[in-house]
Amino acid sequence: MHFHRYVSTLICLAILPVALLLSQTESSLPITVEGTPPSIVHVRAFVDDQVAYLCLNDLARELKIDTYANLVTQKFELKAENGILKVAGDNCFVETRQQKGKQESTNQLPLAVKFRDSLFYGPALYFLPLFNSISARLISVNPADVAAIERPIAAPPVLKFGITGVVFEARRNGIFVRIQTSKEFSDFSRFVKDNWLYITVSNAKADTALLNATLKSEAFSTIVVTQYPTSVQFSLQSKMKMTATNVSRDNSSTDLLATIETEPNPVLKNMISKESGEKAARQEKLLTQLKKQRTKWKLDVVVIDPGHGGYDPGTIGVIGTREKDVTLGIGLKLGKLIEQQMPDVKVIYTRKTDRFIELYRRGQIANENGGKLFISIHANSLPIKPSPVNGFEIYLLRPGKTDDAIKIAEKENAAVRLENDQGRYQEVTEENFIILTMAQSAYMKQSEHFAELLSDEMSLKMSPQGRGVKQAGFYVLVGASMPNVLVESGYLSNKNDEKFLRNPEGQQVVAESIVRTVQRYKRQYEQTLREDPADDHN
Repeated sequence: MHFHRYVSTLICLAILPVALLLSQTESSLPITVEGTPPSIVHVRAFVDDQVAYLCLNDLARELKIDTYANLVTQKFELKAENGILKVAGDNCFVETRQQKGKQESTNQLPLAVKFRDSLFYGPALYFLPLFNSISARLISVNPADVAAIERPIAAPPVLKFGITGVVFEARRNGIFVRIQTSKEFSDFSRFVKDNWLYITVSNAKADTALLNATLKSEAFSTIVVTQYPTSVQFSLQSKMKMTATNVSRDNSSTDLLATIETEPNPVLKNMISKESGEKAARQEKLLTQLKKQRTKWKLDVVVIDPGHGGYDPGTIGVIGTREKDVTLGIGLKLGKLIEQQMPDVKVIYTRKTDRFIELYRRGQIANENGGKLFISIHANSLPIKPSPVNGFEIYLLRPGKTDDAIKIAEKENAAVRLENDQGRYQEVTEENFIILTMAQSAYMKQSEHFAELLSDEMSLKMSPQGRGVKQAGFYVLVGASMPNVLVESGYLSNKNDEKFLRNPEGQQVVAESIVRTVQRYKRQYEQTLREDPADDHN
């Protein structure tokens, strides 16, 4: 008897904190349903960062509409009278399909739908207008009711910052910056423009409020640390003209080291005078070591990215040729040629078989394997088939300047709809281009040079002549921290191009043109390294 009472007491004590937490984190939000007279239903809601989220499961139950949920993939559908609405956990995109006319549209919420305790929650004020587009019964919330939801009482989150601090030190011919880290980061880059140095560390978090309040250096007029969803960026405005920069990992720790060579300046002389001779000598030695590391920049890894694959066939030709088969055929032939003719170059494939690889993952594969050149292979098409438009095109990552370039980028980027997490992608526009492409923007000049060489080489061996080097916003190129291009090998909507690309001999011609370009580019690139080892390649 006493034992059972003891166990019961323990269970009550265990349940009590959970019950208190639920009462603190969830409230009830009244929703008005249009009608004569109007009715009120209540759904669970909570507040996160001053934004109210309502429970979509409760909303469906109260309005008596059908739903579909997959808790493994975190997908949820609401099937109302006039259409279907689809959401996913931790995703900003909402798909709607109208019953009349089968019209489909993809909408982006400013905040992601949340998945918690096997339930789906949407940001109330932003979600309801989308729901009303597929519902015969219009619903609304009173902003005062939303504001009245109590902020959840919870312990502050324990943040584990990968970046813990920054130390600035002077040297005779520049500045040494040590970014202190608690773990190793392999994906980092730099970008220089108008005496600003931008250092981006991917997959990192930092206490930016603390760093911005405490970081000071006589060498920089402005120091700003910004936390982005997937990276931390340091923006440093130098008081002196920068002549060279470099960022690398410290051999003896997980820290990142940035060296900035500058023209002589009185500010630096004053700073150096405060340092001991021994410390200055160590810094000079470190600078020498960092310069020697430039020899590691040789073009020794080429990443081949055959576009599409698996359940993403890409575009379909006039007689049924699938883009994914053409790109894989060219990619495998190209890799074999590089291995045969360039034994000092390692070949990395984003795929060697017919399988689906997410667009963001392709750039990650290139970075993880130390890629020095990224070549994404595709085939083009027009909606009207057959079409007289033909020829290859070479694309660089920049916001599209022409309607044709924008349409081609939209076609290739459409593969994101097949991915589970579409929220990681942002539209490549003029406004966000620098932020999106910071990881590889330092290599833009090399990308342009390789694209021009490739266009010339393909024009010599392929007929008809190519359509030149163009620019568009391709997601597959965004994350590649190396020179990169996207090759549209021809138009499958054109009968002659399709016949050429469908044939293994035609694929071999494309592959041979690319490998000759890689050889030519490698010779010129490495000659530049030998002639000017201090070049920072910006």
